[in-house]
Amino acid sequence: MTQKEVSFEENLEKLKKIVDGLESGDIPLKVSMNKFKEGTEIIKQCHKELEEAELKIDTLIKKDGEITRQPYKNS
Repeated sequence: MTQKEVSFEENLEKLKKIVDGLESGDIPLKVSMNKFKEGTEIIKQCHKELEEAELKIDTLIKKDGEITRQPYKNS
């Protein structure tokens, strides 16, 4: 992770703070619009990370005493 990259969990925390600020109604409209834009960018990044993680998930299945790896199937 480079210095500018932020973890998924850190992004979720930032998003929570943005939502709390927007819901409070205490910030000016222009600031709210900028925060909304920032939040949508964070959501895009989180969604991308979740999609990448989903592709990496393997399910271990025990069959006939042996463990075999099978790709994750989203059903």
